[in-house]
Amino acid sequence: ACGGTSTPPVDSTPPGSTATSPPAASGEVYEWDMLVENSLTHPSSVLAQEFATLLEERSEGRIKVTVRAPGELPYTAADYLTAVGDNSAALGDVNSMSFGSLPHASISLLPFLMNSLEDFYAVMDITSSAVKEELESYGCRNLWYFPWPPQSFWSASKPLSSLKDIQGMKIRTSNVELSNLVQTLGGIPVTLAGAEVPSGLSTGVVDGVITAAYGLGGAGWYDTLNYGYITNMQIIPSYMCISKAEYDALPADLQELVDACGEEFEKYACETMFSQEQEWRDTLISDHNFTINTISDAELAEMAAMMNDYWTAWAEEKGGQCPALLQEIITALDLG
Repeated sequence: ACGGTSTPPVDSTPPGSTATSPPAASGEVYEWDMLVENSLTHPSSVLAQEFATLLEERSEGRIKVTVRAPGELPYTAADYLTAVGDNSAALGDVNSMSFGSLPHASISLLPFLMNSLEDFYAVMDITSSAVKEELESYGCRNLWYFPWPPQSFWSASKPLSSLKDIQGMKIRTSNVELSNLVQTLGGIPVTLAGAEVPSGLSTGVVDGVITAAYGLGGAGWYDTLNYGYITNMQIIPSYMCISKAEYDALPADLQELVDACGEEFEKYACETMFSQEQEWRDTLISDHNFTINTISDAELAEMAAMMNDYWTAWAEEKGGQCPALLQEIITALDLG
């Protein structure tokens, strides 16, 4: 796997123009709701709104999408898989809150399996067929995916220059896989709601957190943190899905258009998320006086070797195609 923090160049202009959409062409107009996980000003929701605009423009007004923030409709993020699947909403961001029902998608949760955008693309290519099948079993069709920025360690008072520094630290984690990693490193995983993190850091309930610079900046946690250790240890995808029933009911030309827009938008969305992560890392250093170190290739290789048995046991417990997919990923990323 690739080390370092470099990110590919990104064209910040979304596919398609931003001109006012022309009037709807003759024929039926499809009016859809799109469920997103975060507020409409959040970068991930901005991507969703850009995609909605792309669909309306390319369809000449035959498709109109309203992006719905959490709370506008009676679904939580954990409900999006079933809400889209039963066509309660035409489109939705099926994210890690649903991964308990999507074992093949959840392979991405394995710590240190990938640590770059190139790795992420490789894993998504390998798992795509299996994930497509399991999404369709719930009535969903994936149009495009995007990665949440890669996860790293952040500390309030202890400089971090090696994973050995995690020993004895109380670290806030957000999923079981990261909790198991912290325990492996000799730390103490702590479950804490996001809103409780600043006070938890101030009072010593936790000594640090695992998140992305992007997430840390967006949540405003930089006031209670000072040090970072960039590991890119976990890169989690979200799948922007359409109800299969809604898709199947479209005329052939709109099916082709929707698929083409999703394929075109995907690369833009992925590169945008990684680019914004790097921007936030730079901002933490320049504007908030963070000291940030980066894991070495040697330590990455050491962690891959250390985690291999855990990955294998995890995949066997999940079952299905997970063991075979994991081995294909290990081979492709030269992690064996």
